[in-house]
Amino acid sequence: MGTQLLKITKKKDVTQVAINGAMTICQAAELKAGLLKAFETGKPVEILVAGVTEVDVTGLQLICSAHRSSLERGCTLKVSGTDSEGVARVAQKAGMLRHAGCSHDVTNSCIWKTEA
Repeated sequence: MGTQLLKITKKKDVTQVAINGAMTICQAAELKAGLLKAFETGKPVEILVAGVTEVDVTGLQLICSAHRSSLERGCTLKVSGTDSEGVARVAQKAGMLRHAGCSHDVTNSCIWKTEA
């Protein structure tokens, strides 16, 4: 039996979502469902992507969608591990890294924002 793609851990002050394995279009439905479930707690959400073995633009877009969901719900989102080699390389090639957030980023908390 394979590794569980998503592991949701409800802690006292945060709900953690550890992603282990591929984060591609093939897993998009499962990833989306798990991320939405994490926001149901009403607590801040932390997505851990250090265990991601493969990522494509769909995976990156799911992270952006999670950020947008956090803004809509007034919930803090933190993403850890985006500096891992695979995620960082794909984010750079896809043009995700930016100096300012998107139009939805009213809290200036875009996870793809880099130093000027």
